[in-house]
Amino acid sequence: MKHISEIIRKDLGLNRENSSLLDEKTKIFKHLLDKLKDKPYIIENAYLKENILFIECNSAEETEALRYEERNIKKILLKINVLPDKIKFRTKVRN
Repeated sequence: MKHISEIIRKDLGLNRENSSLLDEKTKIFKHLLDKLKDKPYIIENAYLKENILFIECNSAEETEALRYEERNIKKILLKINVLPDKIKFRTKVRN
């Protein structure tokens, strides 16, 4: 019989590499939310994948408004030592 921690580590793939990726994603997302909280749009998700920052909003209008903040976003991320090559903006698809 396996111990629950062993199952979690091996079967679900939760290891140090994945947890550090989650920490990085959380850091980026929370930092952007904090610095852009006074803006008229809400960031639903932000993550770094292959050195491209993806930022998701709920509506197309919010996504377009956020595109004008690209320079500010790069400056904000520079403070936490995240330097994406590119920033891509997406509208979150609802089912």
